[in-house]
Amino acid sequence: MTQHRALLVWAIVLAVSAGFFLLCLAMGEQWINPLHASGQDAMILWELRLPRLLTAFAVGGLLALAGAWFQVLLGNPLAEPYVLGVAGSASAGAVAALMWLPDTTWVMSAGAFVGAWLGIVCVMFFARSGPDKMLLAGVVLAAFWSAMLGLLLALLPEQTLFRAFSWMMGDVSGSDIPVPLLLAIWGGALLCGCLLSRSLDILLLGERHAEALGIDVQRLRQQLLFLASTVTALAVTAAGTIGFVGLVVPHFMRLLLGSLHHRVLPAAAMGGGILLMLADTIARTMIAPAELPVGILTAIIGVPVFLFLLLRRRS
Repeated sequence: MTQHRALLVWAIVLAVSAGFFLLCLAMGEQWINPLHASGQDAMILWELRLPRLLTAFAVGGLLALAGAWFQVLLGNPLAEPYVLGVAGSASAGAVAALMWLPDTTWVMSAGAFVGAWLGIVCVMFFARSGPDKMLLAGVVLAAFWSAMLGLLLALLPEQTLFRAFSWMMGDVSGSDIPVPLLLAIWGGALLCGCLLSRSLDILLLGERHAEALGIDVQRLRQQLLFLASTVTALAVTAAGTIGFVGLVVPHFMRLLLGSLHHRVLPAAAMGGGILLMLADTIARTMIAPAELPVGILTAIIGVPVFLFLLLRRRS
């Protein structure tokens, strides 16, 4: 891709992103023009919708970055946090925390963070055996965490079941992590990815080529695993279980911009945010005043894409 074409693509991406952001901000049970809002409408826009949109943007971007890193780490376009079982272990941690600790959002968030890291440690144990075994271990562990989650839900008191179910299916409205902190984490994760982009491009050539070109492959894999796992744990802690964003967005950006990571990672960080903003807007407006869990919509989008990639990889 030439420099002029890349600049044109980025100009289009930024313009489309701004348009989608304003559209999502205006949409709701009540349509509000952001440029002429006042009184109660202004309060709804800037105190309710805006923080929720920014949370969705940051969480979606973090999940997309984590998916892109996992795909390079494992050399497999089907890898992403949901498939590797990290999201399932986080859900199990959150529900386990509700069983033995007070019923608060902070307790669920802390349990989710601990659970995510427990799942990460389990996957890291198999990372030394090779990327293929790591991916297989992730799929098996995802099934295990799903079974543990079912057991915990069966034992959970009735008064906490609704909170657990809503969090498990994804909810960007109940995050206790401040929006500025989430956006700062998004920016820091993107910066780290851009600093590693050249090494990621070389790693795509194969481990032998990367080592011949002076890349410490083992250290790079450890850095990737730590970064991807940390942002996944933070995203799941903030918004619950939201799957397939890390699968769909990086793959689409590679088709659009090529495989060079200094283009793919910024585009994935923005594209994941836009996708989750749109999904959350649809979730809160489709059956207003009730709301759909945003994780259901991302799964509806992601499952067909996953199956398409699986069939394409097999052929």
